[in-house]
Amino acid sequence: MKISPFNILLFFCLILAAFRLDAATREGGTYAVIKLEGTVNPVIAEHIVESIKKARDDGNAFIIIPMDTPGGLMTSMQDIIKGIMGSELPVVVYTSPRGAQAASAGGYIMLSAHVAAMAPGTRVGAMSPMNIMEMFSSKKDDTGGDDVMKRKIMNDSVAYARSLAQKRGRNVDWAERAVRDAVSSTYAEALRLGVIDIVAEDTADLLVKLSGRRVALDGGTFTFAPAGLAPREYPMSWKQRLLNFFSDPQVIFFLLIIAMAGIAMEFKSPGLIIPGVVGVIAFFIFLMAVRVLPINIAGIILIVLAVTLFVLELKIASYGLLTVGGLISFVVGAMILFDNPLPGFSVPWPTIIGVGLFVLGFVFILIRLALLAHRGKVVTGSEGMAGERGTVIRDFDGEGPVSVHGEIWKARSDTPLKKGDGVVVEKIDGMVVTVKKIEG
Repeated sequence: MKISPFNILLFFCLILAAFRLDAATREGGTYAVIKLEGTVNPVIAEHIVESIKKARDDGNAFIIIPMDTPGGLMTSMQDIIKGIMGSELPVVVYTSPRGAQAASAGGYIMLSAHVAAMAPGTRVGAMSPMNIMEMFSSKKDDTGGDDVMKRKIMNDSVAYARSLAQKRGRNVDWAERAVRDAVSSTYAEALRLGVIDIVAEDTADLLVKLSGRRVALDGGTFTFAPAGLAPREYPMSWKQRLLNFFSDPQVIFFLLIIAMAGIAMEFKSPGLIIPGVVGVIAFFIFLMAVRVLPINIAGIILIVLAVTLFVLELKIASYGLLTVGGLISFVVGAMILFDNPLPGFSVPWPTIIGVGLFVLGFVFILIRLALLAHRGKVVTGSEGMAGERGTVIRDFDGEGPVSVHGEIWKARSDTPLKKGDGVVVEKIDGMVVTVKKIEG
């Protein structure tokens, strides 16, 4: 069979067309899925913002952010919202699965989305700003400065929520009440009040309800056409997962305690190596972790003070006063260790109690044993010879040989000694022991 040049050219043209068609399908054939789970922190914010940019570069049609969060840091929340507001792709924020929440910072993120959706059994709201000092003090100065600062924070948060609601055409009054009065709404209430756009059973239902919906985007409009599109996940990198793990307040709290215990043991008993190495590693990881979450330096000082008081209790007869002071210092320090009282950004009470008992046990058992060992009588080496008994090997007056511990020592005595006399070592000077005869 003879193949003509025309057939060969046609074959290559068909191959090229197939590649172009496949490329075109890939460019418009996916939508991005970027999950937001847990507390909003700098690691989560960095992941969301980077993924939004990457989703655009990868040619996705739009972005869905399944969200379940109790809230988080205001600065991290604002970074995510800036990423959504500046996205060249429409962003759908979907509070899911059932039972999930979009509380506090999550409420602001919902308001900023091009399309806000919720699954049945979810809730949104409670967006009031929280100040850690409100939990421990109601003190106000004569100038009313504390009240002024609270009003500034509140009014700024209200304006921010209203601005997001106005931008997306959502219920501005509800947004203000969610901030001022910490109002929270169910999925059905949010849909009825115009806080969200869609209630969807699951992602498949969400895609069906998105079909044909139009949103404003870059001065124009975007029409959703999800039919035939495949999801493309954007998970965290291993580095982000590691940092996010260490951004947990409980993990940071444990790292601080491990660092203190390890370094203290190494200083107390130099040469153990392992406790010191573990303590130093934990301390450096702790320093890395505190760059993610805001740490209250007063909390660290109080925890260190607590351990110091526990150690002093072993050396000073305070009849338990130092222990009580240490416990109070430890509990208060653990409570204010983090500058955010939101769920997920504080150390739970069971953890505080458990670690407190561990620290007490560590101090009163290990350190006490070490102190007793230092105070005890030396039983090895030349210092351990004092008080030991021996036997005179031959008669001598002044200096002569004695047997102590099965070893022959040169002995010095103020009284004459005879062979077989029992003696006790009073002191040792170099290789000469001073002995005294045991009467009877």
